[in-house]
Amino acid sequence: MGKKDAEAWLAFAKDDLDAAKYLLGMEKRSLEIICYHCQQCAEKALKGLYALEGVEIPRTHDFGVLVAGIKMVCDVSDLMSELAQLQLFAVSVRYPYEMELLPGDDEKAISSTDVIFARCMKYVNLKTG
Repeated sequence: MGKKDAEAWLAFAKDDLDAAKYLLGMEKRSLEIICYHCQQCAEKALKGLYALEGVEIPRTHDFGVLVAGIKMVCDVSDLMSELAQLQLFAVSVRYPYEMELLPGDDEKAISSTDVIFARCMKYVNLKTG
């Protein structure tokens, strides 16, 4: 693990963010899919920090666990409000009728994801020069 693996995780995360933004522009939006891609982007970006630091990447969708596990080398706990907005989209949006989303939830999810992704990218770039 290291820079190469972190960059791979962040590229993988960026694909989800790009997909969410693309879907946002469609005439018939699928809020669930957009929000799911946002959650996936944030999760993968955080896991990229694990890879950068050579820390074993936990197999979890729980942002609380992910933030706590990387806190000693990279404190991103100030992102918990953004992460909390996305946490709901880890599993429930995969199933019909599990969660009711409102117009605008997708835009809020993308906004939160932009903040999280930018922070993870900044950390990787600062750390790797």
